[in-house]
Amino acid sequence: RIAMSLMRTLLTALALVGTSLSVADAFAGTRMPRAMNSVRGTSSPSAMCASPAAEQEPSQAEANVDPEVERAELKQELLDLVAPLAYGFDSNEQQREDVLEIVEELEALNPTPAPLDTPETLQGMWRLVFTTSPSVRNVAGVMGINQWFRDARMQEFIHDIRCEPNYVRYIESVDFPGLVSKFAGNVAVAEGYWERQEDEPNTIVTDCNKVYLGPMKYDSDQWQSLRCLMIQEITYMDDTLRIQHGLVPNIVFIFEKLPADHKLPELPPSMNK
Repeated sequence: RIAMSLMRTLLTALALVGTSLSVADAFAGTRMPRAMNSVRGTSSPSAMCASPAAEQEPSQAEANVDPEVERAELKQELLDLVAPLAYGFDSNEQQREDVLEIVEELEALNPTPAPLDTPETLQGMWRLVFTTSPSVRNVAGVMGINQWFRDARMQEFIHDIRCEPNYVRYIESVDFPGLVSKFAGNVAVAEGYWERQEDEPNTIVTDCNKVYLGPMKYDSDQWQSLRCLMIQEITYMDDTLRIQHGLVPNIVFIFEKLPADHKLPELPPSMNK
């Protein structure tokens, strides 16, 4: 009887080991969540058997992390990740999810809780480095020039924002196919004004009333693609990086601040009329 009991115990243990192996196989090659990075490679019995209370308590090393150092590391990780993705045009779903994970971590370390009340940081020229917006990806540009000129593709997008008065200008450099650039130039500009959304202290509402492209001038209501930037909540801002969200969940725009002496492209001649 004792032998039979020991045999059943042994078989149960083997079954549990087999189950653990199958679970490990199921997750083999699966990307480990960023939150697990701190315990990656932990396999000692003491770590595996840690109590729930112990797991919830941050380690001494984690508690001593300097927020500025952590921000700097996260920013560099983010910029390295988006650099080869052509503003998001060449990104896949997994890459966009990776970006959103880092964005969430940065937002938790936001050093500027009231960005619209910090004009010395807010105003200036900011270059778009990445967006998860499908509308921008679909037309290969923020201003949607691709809808008017087939195969046109954005090369750079600058958000020029000023305070007192609250002036805003979008400057999009475009690569046109063939001879179109001879007529349209290579830059489109939208300009107008911004204001703070009522009851939403970190949300900026932009009203661009004119769009300029080469010798042509349009009312902005003809450029519906600009609506993706009409209402944006700024969720992170420091001296060099700004992150803002659109109305749709998981739609983010990431901007990097340009130096004050950054040379702008030649602006459309229609702006002088």
